[in-house]
Amino acid sequence: MNEQEQTIDLRILFKVLTNHIIPIIISAVAAGIIGFVLATFVIDKQYTAEALLYVGNSTNKNEEAINVNDISAAQKLVNTCQILFTSEYILDELSLELGGVYTSEELADMITVAPVNSTEVMKISVVTTGKQEAVTIASALVDLSQEEFNRVIKNGSIEVVSAATLPESHTYPRVSVFTAIGLFIGLFGSYVIFLICEMLDNKVKEEDDLARIYGIPVFAEIMDFESASRSGYKYDNYGGYAHSGK
Repeated sequence: MNEQEQTIDLRILFKVLTNHIIPIIISAVAAGIIGFVLATFVIDKQYTAEALLYVGNSTNKNEEAINVNDISAAQKLVNTCQILFTSEYILDELSLELGGVYTSEELADMITVAPVNSTEVMKISVVTTGKQEAVTIASALVDLSQEEFNRVIKNGSIEVVSAATLPESHTYPRVSVFTAIGLFIGLFGSYVIFLICEMLDNKVKEEDDLARIYGIPVFAEIMDFESASRSGYKYDNYGGYAHSGK
């Protein structure tokens, strides 16, 4: 028998969905509940404290005209500050400032320094498992960053636009996101499992299966006489098929 390529048509996809809709929904709800429980009670909460700094290329604050070249240079200076403020030297100093509670490697994983929308404004973000810890680390890093700027760059200026404040709520994990992901995994995962089982099942259940497998139409089918007899059906003298009435 030649090997035939099996294709999945829309009828099979819809059939799997309709035949197993209840267990699929149950699986989706169960997975959603698991995601909700993980995000609410199991996974450690993380909090983010942020501070904004403005980096200027010119130290002359009395200039009334805006120099485009100064703005462009300041934007490039922000990229330099991004490297300076996350350097090993700064992280070691920050670790000492915090009393050695965190190593420089641990601090590197907590801290992110990046420009805001390619402007002269720079954002310092600190992510920890404690609200106050995040603010303490961010504030200490802002002070060290200003000192490092004046020590290394000398030309230009750096000012605090927004100091780090106590975060109102945790930023990770998001309960809604985890619940939605759980629902999707339960829904899609259970559907795929049922679909695979349907495709691996080589039993012929309907005449349409024969037509699909062999590519030929079915003109007649043989009745299962044993099961028909148990159901109370029998053939009459004229070849008809009727209920016996028992």
